[in-house]
Amino acid sequence: MNLTKTFIVVLFAVMLSYPAIISAEGDPTTTPGYYPKEYINMKNPLPFNLSVLRDGRKLYTGHCEICHGVHGDGKGDAAVIGKFNPMPRDFTDNHIMSKKTDGMLFYSISRGVHGTRMFAREDIMPPNQRWAVINFIRTFSK
Repeated sequence: MNLTKTFIVVLFAVMLSYPAIISAEGDPTTTPGYYPKEYINMKNPLPFNLSVLRDGRKLYTGHCEICHGVHGDGKGDAAVIGKFNPMPRDFTDNHIMSKKTDGMLFYSISRGVHGTRMFAREDIMPPNQRWAVINFIRTFSK
């Protein structure tokens, strides 16, 4: 196959995937293959108990609340004032959150979410802190 045909095939493949990205309301995490396989089935090593939830709440307040909101609805002050596009994840949406494994959330918190304002936290939050935040985030959709 020559270079021109290869370019056309690649361009066509990109064009076919573009509507799927748009239809997910700008959420790149809904794109098939977004999460590395090794993260998808990761289990949270921390217990879901009051002590961990308190720690998770403190971390959420300090790191996440400004964008994701006091109620976890994705309507934090920075997101609303800054008119983020896409808006931050709405943790109260059980339809979406029930599809996100702890490992998927760990990946997003650790590495950030490309194409959004969600930046990586792996250099500023040790793993146990990220897991504690995930336990707290889960309380918004329960």
